Order: sequence, then structure tokens, then C-alpha cells
Amino acid sequence: MAFKLSAAALEKAIQHLCKYGDTDVFPHLPELAFFRDESAAVVEELKQLDLDVYNPGGAFEALAPKSRYGFRITHQLGAVDTVLLLAAVIEIGPLIETRRPSAQGLEAFSYRFDDTIEGSLFLQNRTYKDWLHAQQSRVQGSLKIKQVVLTDISDFYARINFHRLENLLDEAAPGHGAAKYIRKTIKVIRAKQSFGLPVGGTAARLLAELALSDTDKALMDHGISVTRFVDDFRIFLNAGDDPYDVLSFLAQQLSINEGLSLNAAKTRVMSRAEYIGKLKGLTSDISDEAEGEALESLTADIYFDDAPNVEDIEALKALNLLGFLQEEIGKDNYDIGRIKVIFRALKIAKPGGAVDYIVANFSELVVFAKEVSLLMQALEEDTPGCFDGLADSVISAILKPPASSVQLIRTWLLELFVRATVPITALQFKQMENLPSLLDRRQLHIIRSRTDNKHFFRMNKAAVGQIPPFEQPAFISGAVCLPTDEYENWLATLKPIFSGPTCHLFLKWVKANKDKVISKLGASADDHPE
Repeated sequence: MAFKLSAAALEKAIQHLCKYGDTDVFPHLPELAFFRDESAAVVEELKQLDLDVYNPGGAFEALAPKSRYGFRITHQLGAVDTVLLLAAVIEIGPLIETRRPSAQGLEAFSYRFDDTIEGSLFLQNRTYKDWLHAQQSRVQGSLKIKQVVLTDISDFYARINFHRLENLLDEAAPGHGAAKYIRKTIKVIRAKQSFGLPVGGTAARLLAELALSDTDKALMDHGISVTRFVDDFRIFLNAGDDPYDVLSFLAQQLSINEGLSLNAAKTRVMSRAEYIGKLKGLTSDISDEAEGEALESLTADIYFDDAPNVEDIEALKALNLLGFLQEEIGKDNYDIGRIKVIFRALKIAKPGGAVDYIVANFSELVVFAKEVSLLMQALEEDTPGCFDGLADSVISAILKPPASSVQLIRTWLLELFVRATVPITALQFKQMENLPSLLDRRQLHIIRSRTDNKHFFRMNKAAVGQIPPFEQPAFISGAVCLPTDEYENWLATLKPIFSGPTCHLFLKWVKANKDKVISKLGASADDHPE
């Protein structure tokens, strides 16, 4: 019997993706602009798709920086596959939630499924910041707690066992077509391994929570007082409790049942007083009380779309944010989380001197390419043309390490040209026109269009069928620089070639929006990951 997704699940998936983006790692898929404009038609077509016979494509894999010398593999799915996977997870979201501990407790704090608020899929007030405050209340409210064990799982997303996840999906949603499609998609994405989830997307977050549902239950059944945010565990010990005992139980549960292991380097035991002090430091941030209050409002807001109020912004402007950033980056073992918070503060406060600081230190900042690119975009929107002379520096950074070695750094630097934050000439573009990866080529097509490179699209438009499907929409979009008659006549020839789900809708959309396509694709989804 055919399985088809409900219109409600598809609508919620598209709303969520258009609000939060398809991933918190890559620049958002440019096709999200198409989904936003044509959501009703897209839902109408996709709800007719039989997922029992539809075969999803793979995912683009890219290396991303994780710490100063640490890396991880991240994934970006094609646009339609992103919608379908998320909608399938939404279909069984309530069933996943029933396997988890009660949301009233702290045991499994993160990513509680709740699709009752438009555009959101998670229970509100359950961010990492909220988790820290909840722990403060727990530890300060119980004098019985004498020690706290801190630990996390090594390479959690990358090491989730696919066969265990299959079994958990069968238990959570037995015989459900959505669960079957989820298994098929992950199997295609992770074709070379029998473990790992695609990193960076909302669907994977809920599936990762399902992967730890048995561990949550085992800890509770064993009488261990614990709270968890994704793969971070905090275990609360009373007098006489042995840290070794609870850690060995958790390690055994993860190793034998889930094929996962604890991160020994991040495992430690703290006294009650030490941990309360740590929590206060994490929730106050940076250096003194006044500065802490300003960044308190910032970090509380970081996962939501509400803009800080005027008082918050003024408080941030009073801080030496550029000094904080310089100090943090200069550390041998810098804190990525803190650096992201400071960049977020800079993006909101937009202090005087930020443009000059970026221009003067651009080569040192490229390792934080995503944060730098988003900050530069915000600054350029307020002061158009402030980065007009930076193209050569960006191109130079793209063509040498670390960007030439790490795809995600290169991708975010290219995004400066995609979004026209930094203008580029056709002559400058020639220095990087042969970048090799599929993701590079997607962005290069949009940049070519911005430089009005009609010759490239005219020479290659007959070979669009030889372009990988992941790249085709970008090529078709980039070709809008061609004269209207030539472009529209060419689009008519593509229908037999470009014929996957929603492809014909996409062709109608680019035709109707020819003069707006590049500006629409170059605009980012709102920068507030859930």
C-alpha cells in the first residue's frame, strides 16, 4: 500500500524550514525562497508522492571545523529531500515523544516535540540556556546534592548505530510508512557506513533524541538523578554516591546497547559549590556583573527570533565586544560557544569600528567564516558598500588554507559574494571559477549571474541534463541573466530533463520571478536556529 505524507506535516515542515533554515551549519538552501513563495503548490504536489517508491538522493558531505584543531563531517540534503525527511519525522513526532521521559522533568531536556506553535517544532523555553538555569534551580534547591558528574558522548551524531535506530523506529511507530521512509533516507545518506545521522538538520535532532530514549529510561529505572541536553549528561550525586559507579553504569548502557562511548577527556566530577559557580559563570558570561547582565539577555535570546529590546541593545553597545572577541580568539584553546555568542552580540549591537576591525583582521577571522559572514551582512545592510574593497582579500582566503582545506569555511566565504555582501567583478571571479566541489559550483552559478556572465550560461545551457540534480536549480537560477526571450524559450526545453518532484513548479517560479530570483536566492533565512 502506498504511503503518502499528510498535507499538515508537509506544511509544518516547509514553515519550519523557511523560518529556521534547513541546517544550522551550511548557508540555507537557496530553494527555500521558492518553497516560501509557492508553499501551497509544493504541498499539493508532494502530498501525492508515493514514498514507498520514491528514492531520495544522497546528501552533500563536507568537512567543518569543530574546535581549533578539531573537525566533523556535516551534511546537506537536496531541497525536496529535506522537506520530505522533516515531514516524515513530524508525522511520527508525537510517537517519538511518548517514548521519552515526561517533559515536566529535567531528564531529557532538549528538543521536546511540540508543533502547536506555527513555524516551530519544539517546546518553547528548552534551550541550552534554559537547561543551565534549570540545573541551577535543581542544585541550589537541594542540599542533598553533594557532587555533579559532567560527561558527554564522543562523536554522538556520527556514531549513532543505524540498526539500533531502525529498531527504535519500529518500536515507536510499528508499520508506519513515515518510519520506513526515514530508514530508507538515512540508509542512502550513510551508504558507506552502518552508523551516523546527517548532522545539522531538525529531523536529525528528533531522531537523535529517539536514539537515547532507552538510555534515559535505563538511568531513571536505576534511580540515577540525571539531566541531559542532547549528548551532554549531568548526574547529581548525594552523599555516599560513588561517581565511578554511575559512570560505569552509563558507559555500559551506551557501549553494550547503543554502540556509543563516553568522552573521557570531558568527563569530570565537581563539588556542589564548584558546579554552582560554574553555572553562574556560564549564565552570566564574560567578566563582570554589568557585562554579564547584558550578555545574559543576549544568550537567552540566541535561539529565538524575537529581537532584543532597546535596553538590551544599548547594554550590548556599552561593552567592548571587539576586545572580548580579540581576547577569546587569541587563546590557545578558545571556546567556540563563547565566540559565537560574541559574534551574535556584535551582529545585534553593530558597534563603531566593527567594519574596520573585520577588514584589518579578515585573514585571521576566516576560520569563523559563518559568524563573520553573517556579521558582515548585517553591517553592510546598515552601511551599504562598507566592504566594497574586500573582494581580493576574500578570494585570497578562499584559495588557501584553511578555506581550501575545509569546505564549510570556503562555503561561507563564497556566501559573501552570493549575498552581495562583498561585490565582485567578472575579472576577479575568474580566479576562483574552477573550484572543484559540487557545493562550490552551486554558489558559483549564482555569483556568475551577479557578474552578468551571459556567455557561460549560453555556452552550457544545452548540457544542463549532465549537471548533477543537486546543482541544476542553481544553474537554472543563475541563467536568469540571459535575455528574457532566450531564457523563457530555454526553460520550455527543460521540462523533460528537469522533471523530479516540484521541478516544473520551480521552472514556473523562476520564469515568473526572473528579475528577482538572484536577490531572493541570495537572501538568507532568518538567523535564529531553533
